[in-house]
Amino acid sequence: MVKFLTLLILLAFAWWRFKRWWRVRQLKAQGQPVPEETGIRPITLLSIVLLGVYGGFLLWHLFGQPQ
Repeated sequence: MVKFLTLLILLAFAWWRFKRWWRVRQLKAQGQPVPEETGIRPITLLSIVLLGVYGGFLLWHLFGQPQ
């Protein structure tokens, strides 16, 4: 289950970055200024999401087992 969730997250991240790259490419071709990315970096956001997914899975696995 976590493997599929991770795959979906990675595909969504790749799609998001591809859309950003395509938009910047089009703006540059038109000679328009490219807005600068502000805030949290995309790779940092991806690492936080994946850490949350795997941390949640670990906690679910540890505390969800009958004793």
